[in-house]
Amino acid sequence: MLKKFLTCFTLTLALLCAATTAFAKPAELTGINAFDADSDTVRIEISYDGGKLDSGSISTDVKGDMLSIDLDNTLPGRVSRVSGTQIQGGARDFVEKIFANKTQERHTRIQIHFRSAPEGNVKVALEPANRSDKKSARIVLDVKKSFAADDWTTFSSSSGDGRIVVLDPGHGGSDAGAIGPTGVSEKSVSLAVSLKAQKLLTASGYRVVMTRTTDVDVAAPGVSDATELQARVDKAPPNTDLFISVHCNAFSNGKANGMETYHAPGAVKGQRLARLLNEELERLGGLGNRGVKAARFYVMTHSKCPASLIELGFITNPREEKLLASNDYQQKLAQAITNAVNRYFNQGGFDLS
Repeated sequence: MLKKFLTCFTLTLALLCAATTAFAKPAELTGINAFDADSDTVRIEISYDGGKLDSGSISTDVKGDMLSIDLDNTLPGRVSRVSGTQIQGGARDFVEKIFANKTQERHTRIQIHFRSAPEGNVKVALEPANRSDKKSARIVLDVKKSFAADDWTTFSSSSGDGRIVVLDPGHGGSDAGAIGPTGVSEKSVSLAVSLKAQKLLTASGYRVVMTRTTDVDVAAPGVSDATELQARVDKAPPNTDLFISVHCNAFSNGKANGMETYHAPGAVKGQRLARLLNEELERLGGLGNRGVKAARFYVMTHSKCPASLIELGFITNPREEKLLASNDYQQKLAQAITNAVNRYFNQGGFDLS
């Protein structure tokens, strides 16, 4: 009798445990963020709220250039929409797309498409919520890129093979551009940074064409804006590979800050150039990032090659004016431009769709 009772009790307990698991509150996924953990590792953080997850809830599978992540007892929530995922900085050169879908009740499958197959095994860890840092509970995955740190260095110093890059220091001569609180002019900063970038790019094997190398109008003093800007575009040889126009931003409110880069609307290769410039300026310059934007600036819409206009920072912001006038900071900006150009030609030539 006791044996029969214990058997029934054990079966009842097992059924209760199974029922508890089956009806446990599911975790709702709130975001997926991919970013560089270091030069050869992309970290993918999947944030969630609500239910608890453990290692048994997570399985991963890599096939070629795609990582599948299956999550039990989860709801896809925001991550099933584009707004719920982010691919940041240099990770964009390795992570192409992220999809998340509900495949069955309380089950989510996340598929991450890479531009090339990752190396080695995917490392998975669970991180608890950290309210003081305003972080939700997270699943953390580390994925090795298919190129090593040494290859990254090669991208930043490889030969330009005689490719032609036009650098266009904004304003000049009779047009000072924006003026900072202590009198630093946009035309002087754009020229100084461009001349430093010219040296670095030339040393890397590029043929650099400058629209101006001194404080002059490119066309002539007093001409129309369109005539001046067309004169800059005309400096580019017919077989120019890239056109980069260098500027500083300005605003009536001195608190406005940060850098940004531009491309012409619909210009796929120009957009890629603007994105790479943006990433390198953020990495080396360290200012707030106002993003990559489309605009109909004359020198971009009239160039016959991939073109971008960069705003290095706000010269009307006292802190940024001081940085922009600094020789050391100008050298960092020049290096950022050089790195972006090298990446454009040496990282597989991926175009944005």
